[in-house]
Amino acid sequence: MKPKQDLNIINNGDVQWKSTNEYKRKVDEIKKEVNDKYSFILLNEKNWMKRLFIEIRLWIETRKRIQELSSLKNLHLVNELH
Repeated sequence: MKPKQDLNIINNGDVQWKSTNEYKRKVDEIKKEVNDKYSFILLNEKNWMKRLFIEIRLWIETRKRIQELSSLKNLHLVNELH
């Protein structure tokens, strides 16, 4: 029975983790932190092309940090939350 439960955690663990309130709260914190980091830079930049590159960098960094949060190496957190 144990191996089947472990496979379930691996196969469905990311879905379970992403549906929790803790995950959503952490994603919101990451978005706020990254936006705060780049907001001052964006406000002061006059060149629209540089602004575009900064916004792309902001999007990539946000996406990367959220992926780190939901990576397979962090699935053990799902087991602790349930």
